[in-house]
Amino acid sequence: MKSLGRYAVANAVTRTMLSDLLTRDDFDAIVHTGSVEEALVALRRTSYGAHLPEDLKADELAIEKALREITAHRFRRAARHLRGAPAEVGRILLSRWDLDNLEFALRLWHARDTSLDEYISYPSFVYDIPVYQVTAAESIDEVALALRHTPYIDPVVSASKAYKSKGSIFYVETALESDHYGRLLRAIAALGGQDASDGKRMIASEIDLLNLSWLARLMEYYGVREAEARAFMIPGPSRISRRLSAPGGVGEALSEISSEIIEDAAPGRGRAASGLERLSLLERVVGDMGAAMARGVLAGYPFRITGTMAFYILSRIELRNLCTVFVGKAAGVAEAGIQQKIYGWG
Repeated sequence: MKSLGRYAVANAVTRTMLSDLLTRDDFDAIVHTGSVEEALVALRRTSYGAHLPEDLKADELAIEKALREITAHRFRRAARHLRGAPAEVGRILLSRWDLDNLEFALRLWHARDTSLDEYISYPSFVYDIPVYQVTAAESIDEVALALRHTPYIDPVVSASKAYKSKGSIFYVETALESDHYGRLLRAIAALGGQDASDGKRMIASEIDLLNLSWLARLMEYYGVREAEARAFMIPGPSRISRRLSAPGGVGEALSEISSEIIEDAAPGRGRAASGLERLSLLERVVGDMGAAMARGVLAGYPFRITGTMAFYILSRIELRNLCTVFVGKAAGVAEAGIQQKIYGWG
C-alpha cells in the first residue's frame, strides 16, 4: 500500500501519455518521405503536431531543438508528481535535457562557432544553464565559472587539465556524463528494493547505448584508435560498459560482446562484421533490448517509480530515432539506411 500511495498519481499521469509515443507505422510514414519538408509534414500528423511551432523551419537542427523541448516538457509532466527520494531520481532524469543543451553549447564553444547559437536557446528544466556565457567564454576556466551555480562545475574543473593538454572536448563531455550517471545511479540505489534493482538495469542500458554511439563517433569521425577510445567510455553497471571500460583493446571487447549478444539476434553477422558495422548492429540490438525492458516494466506492476523511468527510456529512444530520421533526410541517406538506424521495436 505504501507504493500505491507513493506512485499512484505519477503512474496515472505517465500512462495517459503513453499513447503520445510514436508507433512503428508513424516512423515508417515519416521515413517514407522524399525530403526534410515532407518528413516534417508527416510528423505534424502525429501526436507532435499539436506542439510543433507553426513557423518551424524545415531544418534538421531547428526540428531537433523543437523535439528536445517537446519531449522534455512531456517527461516533466510525468515526473513532477514524484515525492521524496523518487523525486530526486525524476529531477536527475529530467536534467538529461539540460545536459544535452550544455554539451551542444560546449561543442560550439570549442569550435568557436557562433553561427548556431539560436539552436541552444531552449528552456532550462532543472538547472539554469547559461549557454550564451558558455559559448562566449575565453577559456575552459571561464566555462567552469559560468556553471558555478550548477552541479556541472565540478566535472568541468576536473577535466580542465586534460582539455588544456589534449585539446579535445571529449574529456569534458566524458567527465560530465560520468558525473550525471554517477549521481543518477546513487539516487536510484537510495530507493532500495526492486525499484533500485530494476532502475539500475534500465539506466545501465542507456549508458550502454551512449558508450556504443560515442565509440562509433570517436572511431568514424575523429579517427581515435580503439585502444585510446577506452578512456572516453562512461562507467556503467552492465557487463557491456564494464568490458568497454576495462583495460585492453576495445576491438577485443567488441568481438567478445558481439559473440554473446549479436549472435542471438543476427547469427553469423557479429563475427563477420567490420568494427563500425559491428558497433551499429550492437547498438541496435541493445536499443531493442532496452526498449523491450521498458515496455515490460510498463506492462507489470504499475505502482513503482520504474514506470516513470520506463517512460523516460522510451521517450529518449523516440527522440534519438526522430533526430536520426531528420539528420538522415538532410544528408540524403536512403530510406533503408535510415530504417536500419531506428530501434525500439525489436
